[in-house]
Amino acid sequence: MIATKAYGRMGKGANDTGLSRYHLIRACEDSLRRLNTDYIDLYQVHGFDALTPLEETLRALDSLVRSGKVRYIGCSNYSAWHLMKALSVSERLNLERYVSQQVYYSLVARELEFELIPLSLDQGVGILVWSPLAFGFLSGKYRRGQSQPEGTRRAKIGDIGTVSDLEKGYDIVEVLHEVANNRGVSVAQVALNWLLRQSGITSVIIGARNEQQLRDNLGAAQWELTLEEVNRLNQVSAIAPIYPYWHQRKFGAERIPQ
Repeated sequence: MIATKAYGRMGKGANDTGLSRYHLIRACEDSLRRLNTDYIDLYQVHGFDALTPLEETLRALDSLVRSGKVRYIGCSNYSAWHLMKALSVSERLNLERYVSQQVYYSLVARELEFELIPLSLDQGVGILVWSPLAFGFLSGKYRRGQSQPEGTRRAKIGDIGTVSDLEKGYDIVEVLHEVANNRGVSVAQVALNWLLRQSGITSVIIGARNEQQLRDNLGAAQWELTLEEVNRLNQVSAIAPIYPYWHQRKFGAERIPQ
């Protein structure tokens, strides 16, 4: 399957970035040439463009599907209201709808459990996870009190906000090591296995640097964490609900199943 994205700046012009019709169609045609293919299976917008009307973006994507250059469309890094509005526009105008969202999700970043995952489950939108190991933080290479490994992606570009609470992140890593040692698997496999057990997850996008890492990551799909292990990881990585979710859980739990 061939998947690619559009949004980022590709030149100095005003229309060389964002989700305008001009940029989306041009970026798609450029991708087709670079990939030497007749069509793209999943064409995704890389972010939300508040300067371009959603109607224009979705009409452009719809025309790409109707022309045969794209099979399906998806979004990435949308907030819940962005995605719900887009789905509503597609329904109202009878346009192709987003079939998937590509999102950041891991044991150190569970914020999308409040809205984006419930939205996907309710609206039938697939979930593709990017950076499931939090830029390598959950790979097993990082421990509290130890120096940062050289040559890693995190060492080269630093953290871009993937681990918002570093001390809590190290607590999570400690539990990952305990589970991994008990099961005889890698820390990365435990972190990936936990993701695969979460509701609504279609697939995870792994970023292996070599064959050994690739084989190890793929091994995460060949076994399952126990319920007890999942609960341990859930507890150490849990985040306090923000409003209105704490209110809903306290006063409306029997009417809003979690």
